Amino acid sequence: MKEYGGFIQLELPKQKEYFDTVEEKDILRLNCGRSTFYCAAKDAKIKKIYMPYLNCLDSPTPFLDLGIQVEYYYLEEDLTPKDVFLKENEAILWVNYYGNASENIKQKVLNQYKTLIIDNCHAFFSPPIKNVYNCYSTRKFFGVADGAYLIKDNLEKIELSESNSADATLFLLKTIELGTNAVYQENLKNEVRVAKTVSKMSPLTRRILSSINYETVREIRYRNLLMLHKNLNDINEFKVNLESKTHMYYPLLVSQESLRSRLVANKIYTPTWWKHVPEQCHYRKLETKLSNYMLMIPIDQRYDENDMIDIATIIRNNLE
Repeated sequence: MKEYGGFIQLELPKQKEYFDTVEEKDILRLNCGRSTFYCAAKDAKIKKIYMPYLNCLDSPTPFLDLGIQVEYYYLEEDLTPKDVFLKENEAILWVNYYGNASENIKQKVLNQYKTLIIDNCHAFFSPPIKNVYNCYSTRKFFGVADGAYLIKDNLEKIELSESNSADATLFLLKTIELGTNAVYQENLKNEVRVAKTVSKMSPLTRRILSSINYETVREIRYRNLLMLHKNLNDINEFKVNLESKTHMYYPLLVSQESLRSRLVANKIYTPTWWKHVPEQCHYRKLETKLSNYMLMIPIDQRYDENDMIDIATIIRNNLE
């Protein structure tokens, strides 16, 4: 029965989810990115998955939990799979790294593989592709404690429990008064919490995601990306695709050992992704370089172009 009266709840504008136009039969709202892998694998009924060495250490877990064999692959220079040939009941997971993939690159991968899982966790605004498992994470782009989407034509509906995130969301409220660094450890605890189960997206997260002006967020991120690129392109060893407009961060590749720590000292926090990769991939040059030297420079909706100029200035001032 619906409640009436009582105190006023948290005020959130009521709009629509980003994937509101996707039919319900083609979408699963889940708690995290790894849950999208789990549900994609169950839907595809695969026995073996190929995964890139350049990836999160925990990414194979949902496949291993299902008893699926995991084999790793190297990347071509354009960050597409190298020498992977699928057999019956096999699939490949490919990462849209940094949200940087062009349409031609996506099409190249799509043409090569029959059963394809695309990890768009770095590329929330990348449109879903037909007949492909499209995986998205919301926590990497928006202020929510859980949330992910799996999109593909006619997904099998899996019986899952609904997660709750109200208690876990407190650290996000604290950031308004204390800043992100002060509650970073609470954020890490939430990451562990979310990874423990495969479940549905929490009602609170879905409500928050229905309050976001996505077009504004996308425009801000793109403007910030362009400003950083204008000021840093000449030192960037990575070719940034300005056409994609789906980047999670500005990917800045600078082969300098201590630059990351000098940026942290200047309160520019760039995540260190995938420290395990060099050893696991036998120190292959491409994967090792990206793991060691790729800097993820923030471009998100909290900032404006003046912030990007300040960040670029700090980066240049701290080059060796």
